[in-house]
Amino acid sequence: MGPLIRALDAAGADTESLLTRYRLNRRMLSDPYEILPVITYIEIFEEAAALLSEPTLGLRLGRDLHLSELGPAGLVFTSSSTLKVAMRKFSRAIESWQGSTSMDLLLKHDAPSWFYQISDASIWPRAQDTEFSLSAMCNMIRLVRGPNWNPVEVQFEHAPPSDLKPYSRMFRCPVRFSQQTNAVLLSSKDLDAQIKSADIHMAAMMERHAADLIAREAIPHSLVEQVRDLVARRLSREKLIVGDIAKDLGLSQRSLQRHLADAGTSVRDIVREVRKESVETLSAKDGMSRAALARAVGYADSSVLWRATQNWASDNEPAADPSGPAKKRE
Repeated sequence: MGPLIRALDAAGADTESLLTRYRLNRRMLSDPYEILPVITYIEIFEEAAALLSEPTLGLRLGRDLHLSELGPAGLVFTSSSTLKVAMRKFSRAIESWQGSTSMDLLLKHDAPSWFYQISDASIWPRAQDTEFSLSAMCNMIRLVRGPNWNPVEVQFEHAPPSDLKPYSRMFRCPVRFSQQTNAVLLSSKDLDAQIKSADIHMAAMMERHAADLIAREAIPHSLVEQVRDLVARRLSREKLIVGDIAKDLGLSQRSLQRHLADAGTSVRDIVREVRKESVETLSAKDGMSRAALARAVGYADSSVLWRATQNWASDNEPAADPSGPAKKRE
């Protein structure tokens, strides 16, 4: 919130009124460990951009962000040995600390990519936070690779703005909108870049500090909520396999299925519910094609999505095999 509040103050905006509407004040925000609902943060960001008549506010603030403002996560990044290690450790720290958020460094494709997404589809619009996050990550990478470094490509889930020039100036690479997710694509050689400020002991200390803070502030969730969260995070980027979900929760596949059955549900039912909710929310997005919508909820194409929605409408959806990869038809 620091960069955002400073931008409002610098423009002479009525920052106090904005904070009051969200039941916040400067005293609360003076504590770097104050916890805010992620939806409040995102809504304030969107409102601030409108208030300042600056549609690329998030883009600018990400570019100018100082790593010290990211707290322990920023120190974990600068204290890691290589850019690959830094990006992964940074992502794990932020993902654990910031709710409803999914981010990771993916290496399965020709071009490695760092993706960022708010996994709660009902939080929309969220372009300012998204542009801030990708802009900030590129700023962080330039601290390691040098100011002349450019991504291979940048992707955004929201529709393209009327003016694309600020994005060309910021990223200096192809920028695509209305995509399945938000991502920064890099070259493989970038990941092996050494970080000159690397300090293994500092990194270990900061990771422990971040873990302690996360544990202190963590809100306990039921097993059903934990499964829903994992499904929402993975829906658009990987196959949903019960064994993998169980492993991430520290359970055997049989134990997970038994506990969910006791709660009156199953992985199949949860996947279906999350997909339906996501489709209902994402359908209202401006500029999102049916093909992009299908990919965002884990379907191969729009025809598979159409069949699924017909099944939902009739409430007679065929059962999918929960023990293996998601099939093309539910």
